[in-house]
Amino acid sequence: MKQRLKGHCAFVISRTGLPGRSPRVVVLAYHSVAPTGRVTPKLLEAHLAWIREHCEVIRFQDVLDAVGRSSRAKPAVAVTFDDGYRDNYDHALPLLLRYGVPATFFLTVGLIENDRAVVERLRSLRGSFAADVRPLEWGQIVELHQAGHDLGAHTYSHPNLARLGEPQVELELRRSKDVLEHRLGEEVTMMAYPFGKPGRHLGDKTIAAAQRVGYALAATTVSRGIRPSDRRLALPRVLMLGRSDDVPALCDKVRGAWDFLGRWQERAPAWAARLVSPDDFRV
Repeated sequence: MKQRLKGHCAFVISRTGLPGRSPRVVVLAYHSVAPTGRVTPKLLEAHLAWIREHCEVIRFQDVLDAVGRSSRAKPAVAVTFDDGYRDNYDHALPLLLRYGVPATFFLTVGLIENDRAVVERLRSLRGSFAADVRPLEWGQIVELHQAGHDLGAHTYSHPNLARLGEPQVELELRRSKDVLEHRLGEEVTMMAYPFGKPGRHLGDKTIAAAQRVGYALAATTVSRGIRPSDRRLALPRVLMLGRSDDVPALCDKVRGAWDFLGRWQERAPAWAARLVSPDDFRV
């Protein structure tokens, strides 16, 4: 019901006209891509074909540079994937290569390391069987990187960082960075916050910890385009959940019809957010 209401609001906004604005910069956030999942390979292919035709494809690491350019005729779009599921290699990688779309993969390092507690946590969060939470292998991650895609951290165990003390937050951020750098042999400067809603899953102390650890860019899941005023360590991304995200919905999200949701996510008082999105406070 809630998703249908959001979609109806976006439909009305998109059909009544969006306000004039400079060319948009939007980051899309995907997770699993599987034939029986929310985002299927067929849906992802339709998205990539539309993005390739109607947008300027950029990398996540270049989004702030893109915000500073006003000469584009098309919106700029960056594609990201969270968690580090094996199906990203099996199903997403061939499509990304086919359409020439570079992506950034934010990896939950405990999942990649096959830490049983982390695998079980992600299985529980997804409400799926352990067999559905198959991590990427390190060799596959190297292949992703060699194919032109970027890598970043997504903490070690995928916690709600807002519920942790500062030492624990810093440990989650530093441990994932250190393991990735050791495995890859290069510096890792990008990350995405688990769950990613300001005030619910991260705050100013979380962002300060990310800066101390040495990250240069970090992503949230605030559903709007990027503004010149956005902080480098709190860049918004639009979630692509799959169930109702057909190509017209993708078009609406890129054009800005869903930005009302991002403004709500940033500004809603905790009591109101808890009423509307109680699941955000249970993780």
